[in-house]
Amino acid sequence: TAAPSSPEPEQPTMEQAISIRRSTYKSDVKSEDNAAHGVFHAIDSTSKQQTLHAWLQYKELGQMAANHFQTKNYDTFLFTPYSSRENWTKANPELRIFADIKRKGEGSKSATKNATANKSKGVLDDIFDTIFTGSYLSITIKLLLFASTLVASAMVGSHIGVKYKSVRTGVVPKKAYTGKGWLGQYQQQCAATDKNELGLREKTALLFGGNKKSDEEHAEALISWLKEEGGYFHPNLEMRRVDPSDPTSFFGMFVNDFIPKGDLILRVPRSMVLDSTEENPDKDVMTCSTVRNLIDQLKLKDDSKYAPYVNYLLDTQPPGCISAWSKAGKDLFTRITTPSDSFSWVDKLKLKPKWSEAGKKFLSDVTGKPRKIIDLKPVGQFAWIDEWHDSCDGSSDPLEEYAALIVIQRSWDDKLIPVFDTMSHGNGHWLNTAHNDVHDTNIDVEVTASRDIKANEQIHTSYNRCESCGNRNFEYGTDDILREYGFVEQMPQSFYWPDMGIGYRLDENSKESGKGKGYGKAFVTEWVYNEPSSKDVKVMKMMLEQIQIAKVTQLSKQCNVDDFEWETINNYVKALEDGLKAAVRASQKNEGDKEIEIIGQEELQEWLREQEESEDSSDDSGDEL
Repeated sequence: TAAPSSPEPEQPTMEQAISIRRSTYKSDVKSEDNAAHGVFHAIDSTSKQQTLHAWLQYKELGQMAANHFQTKNYDTFLFTPYSSRENWTKANPELRIFADIKRKGEGSKSATKNATANKSKGVLDDIFDTIFTGSYLSITIKLLLFASTLVASAMVGSHIGVKYKSVRTGVVPKKAYTGKGWLGQYQQQCAATDKNELGLREKTALLFGGNKKSDEEHAEALISWLKEEGGYFHPNLEMRRVDPSDPTSFFGMFVNDFIPKGDLILRVPRSMVLDSTEENPDKDVMTCSTVRNLIDQLKLKDDSKYAPYVNYLLDTQPPGCISAWSKAGKDLFTRITTPSDSFSWVDKLKLKPKWSEAGKKFLSDVTGKPRKIIDLKPVGQFAWIDEWHDSCDGSSDPLEEYAALIVIQRSWDDKLIPVFDTMSHGNGHWLNTAHNDVHDTNIDVEVTASRDIKANEQIHTSYNRCESCGNRNFEYGTDDILREYGFVEQMPQSFYWPDMGIGYRLDENSKESGKGKGYGKAFVTEWVYNEPSSKDVKVMKMMLEQIQIAKVTQLSKQCNVDDFEWETINNYVKALEDGLKAAVRASQKNEGDKEIEIIGQEELQEWLREQEESEDSSDDSGDEL
């Protein structure tokens, strides 16, 4: 699902390491960690260029190769440890090695000595001593490589020694955005290790690596299909990038000229809706029949009646929810949100340089060993992939798992609504649309302007405060959006704790955030269910302490945590911490403070009644047994 727009990304520089991940290709090396060479894979995630496979004579030359191919608009780099170039060719004849990447003069005895000596010379020597040879590399490319080397060396200058030292000692370089590819929106700082620990996001990036169309081409195809089916797309609407001149900027739905309140801006005919094949599907859990219908359509591709839509999904929409994360990302998120009762915070310190025993003792005396107060939200973080396997008897085939998670993050219960689902989420001042009942199969899905929309505004709908959102309005918050859509919403945000009988909605102080860009100091706009009691405040303070200590002891970058996951975890921890701080501040009233409205009390009582009925039903079934 399209995520809210974000600040314009920085451009990667020579100072920043490039991720080279372990591929999913089978290796013939027993000890991969000790492998000295193998096959380097350069991938263009837009599929405008073919994937290139090169023999990497020395594994440490990978960064030099990645730097080169990044200038050629390749954005994903993989490595397969292998015993020899010949053995790779025998085992994978269809994956032709187009070039050798080795040190200049490799092959002679003197060259071998020079190569050994060069290992200690530094990055600048590595750059000049690296040569690409192969039938597909022209003299022009070699000249370009040499020219770029001269430019790079001039840029790096006297700082190259510092750069080399930081790489050798493992100092993490500054993060950079790339905005391209399914392997995350960010430049990787370090590589994943075990291919078996890759997340579905990464697996499907490799699975769907064919010739892909651009976002613009897919947008054109979707809109043409919409009009052919009798739908409507307002002439002042367009699907484009935030910055049309920047091919890496966010792609979404925007307004190119003023649209007045009440205008119809989008109509999607029911003939375009991909839904369940069952007459009365079970909507309480994953709608298995919708998933299976989507699987069938994904396999048909161009032959599907939904071809423009399924091709759009396969080419541009990765599985975003956290069930698709890597094992390392899930483990880190779990340690932050659900620490064990016996968790030893101090013993888990990952600060560098290592703390002295005296320092650890002091921290332990100050903080003690916090007991688990409450599992921090979201509840059931990774449950959806298990739901597919357990409730739907689904397989572990990446395509099928992909379809299951796409249904979770893009559907309205059992319905996938093309074009409609390209609208980004945003509440508060971001929200500028309203729509009719998407569940009424007798009418087309229509979207209108809920207020005047100015030129260049992005179109936003709401995933939890809309006309068809049902109970989500009072129980589906920022944590739930993260669990099912894979991003941390910008302000306004909300957190609900029905077990405690409280909840709160938050907005930002626009003066502190730079005119309301979604990142300001949070304050409570409404209490949900009830105003916190003194006991609730005490619990929130303990939860706040828990998350703050977890930040110090657990929130450290690890090489096998995808940078997309790392950024998302950081954003969520900040949202959770800022929200708890705001709730504690708001509960401590001062004279003259504005009264905060309490909402959702009837909804809370309804929720409690449903819980009681569920327990009674469970007791009755036990008696019958």
